[in-house]
Amino acid sequence: MSEDSGTVTTSDPVHTAAKTEQLGLLSTTPLTVSREELLADGSDQMFRQLVHDIFAFNARHAAIRDGHARRIGLAGIEYTILISVSRLSRDGDVNVKALADHLHVSTGFVTNVTRKLQGLGLIEKTTDQRDRRRTVLTITKIGRSKLAELAPYQRQVNDIEFSSLDAEDFRQLCRIVATLVDSSEQAVNLQQYLENTAEANSLG
Repeated sequence: MSEDSGTVTTSDPVHTAAKTEQLGLLSTTPLTVSREELLADGSDQMFRQLVHDIFAFNARHAAIRDGHARRIGLAGIEYTILISVSRLSRDGDVNVKALADHLHVSTGFVTNVTRKLQGLGLIEKTTDQRDRRRTVLTITKIGRSKLAELAPYQRQVNDIEFSSLDAEDFRQLCRIVATLVDSSEQAVNLQQYLENTAEANSLG
């Protein structure tokens, strides 16, 4: 116990030791990033929190997407492709490659999912008259009806999910996420290269 300017404080040896041990562990834990822009006072704690928050948001957003899909009798990715065909069609014909590029997935994946949606009568596939190698995707009347049925419920949920953002926050988030999609693709490619190199070296 000590007294300083009339204020009595107590020192808990156990708490102090635990705090000291925690600080020691932090100082010896290898950094997971090295760019100064991603470090706060030399620590990657803020970066780690960001990564974990992204995981948490992704899990909740995926659950919301799946809930939207269930509402109209679809799986999550089927709903995503259906609504993407509907939205992209506003700007002209939608082909498999354009849809795959928009969703950052392979053309083979899009082909498989759209085949099922076609079987459900939700989209139609026709040959592009300007390039017969391409398949044009259009949403059917049934597909539009499904999305119209979902919309009122969807608006309520989406408004709440992003209720913490004002207009400027929203614009910045759109910009940041778009750049992260690109840089994360580069990171995946680098990771794969490093794995392949390590495997080749181990075999050599």
